[in-house]
Amino acid sequence: MDAASAFTAPDGLPGGLPDGLILLLPARADGGWRWWRVEQGRLGRERSFMPDAEAAPWGRLEEGGVVTALVPAALAPVRDRPVPDMPPAQAIAAARLEAEAQGIGSAHRHAAAAAGEGRLLSVTVDAGDMDRWLAELAEAGLDATALVPAALVLPRPAAGMVTAELGGEPLARTPDAAFVGEPALTGLLADAGGTVALDAETLAARLLAVHGAPPVNLRQGAYAPRGPGLLDGMQWGQLARMAAVAALLVLVLMLVWIAKWELAASARERDALALAQRRFPAASDLDSAERLAAAGMAKRGQGAANFTAPMAAVLAAMQPVPSIRLRDLGYNADGTLHFTAAAPRAEDVNAVLIALQNAGWKVTVPPSLASDPTGATVVAITVRAP
Repeated sequence: MDAASAFTAPDGLPGGLPDGLILLLPARADGGWRWWRVEQGRLGRERSFMPDAEAAPWGRLEEGGVVTALVPAALAPVRDRPVPDMPPAQAIAAARLEAEAQGIGSAHRHAAAAAGEGRLLSVTVDAGDMDRWLAELAEAGLDATALVPAALVLPRPAAGMVTAELGGEPLARTPDAAFVGEPALTGLLADAGGTVALDAETLAARLLAVHGAPPVNLRQGAYAPRGPGLLDGMQWGQLARMAAVAALLVLVLMLVWIAKWELAASARERDALALAQRRFPAASDLDSAERLAAAGMAKRGQGAANFTAPMAAVLAAMQPVPSIRLRDLGYNADGTLHFTAAAPRAEDVNAVLIALQNAGWKVTVPPSLASDPTGATVVAITVRAP
């Protein structure tokens, strides 16, 4: 930036004036832009830019750079009135609704409003113009923080009219409005207060003031800047590392719980074995304790391994087969019932075996069937609980 052509912001502007760009967008899509660089509180000289004929001359903005886009006064006239007797937020909302309702083709219009210093500013623009301005800025690699009607660069006069020319565009402002300064229009609206032409130094100061604190920003409602997303500014490598750390923490937590469950199960097994060893000192583990307990109950005719249960099952299986007969019935201490079954046909014996197996008993038979001298089929069978 040429320091000799730069204008320093005067005292009274808000502290911390952001660096960045001020742009003046044209009324026509094929028109040229005007732009100023803002750096260290100083305004650079006015420059021109033709989007269709050249690359963006301002280069890449530094982090934290602010872009203020001034939209044509002819397309964004501003109404200026006192703030009504209501909270500012409510007054702004009411002004937006009123502006949308009064706009021609309100379904395709966009309204914005802002309050400050006891005044309420409202402006209505065509939604198509908003779309075009934002699209042109995006094509130039810019995302404007604020879209401001160009006529608001002028200060509000207490009476009469203030005029100026900015980037070749005439501007005008009265106590009640800010609009394009066409000679025919300014002549009709001029009153006894007279017309004051703004000098270049004051105009430059006003540009910096609007850049630092836009009086009204068209980027409201549906056109408000998008808030930062969850992944904005986050590198995928960082996300992958975070996911890996989260997976590792989950794995560690699972291992801790598995270890706790294993310790709890081992403690329960030790307690159960200690109780069993009081009755069966020879038991070395739970399996041997279970076998010793089953054998003891079998000797007493108790538990699942007793004579009554398998015998009842055999009799129930034989009931549908009246031709079968029992021979050599016996019972062992380990809970095994053994007997010899005889029947005129092998199918009768098989029916009994199938019934016992379906009832859940463990049945063993020889590999082949035999016959006795009477011609009956004879089978040695053992039955025990599974």
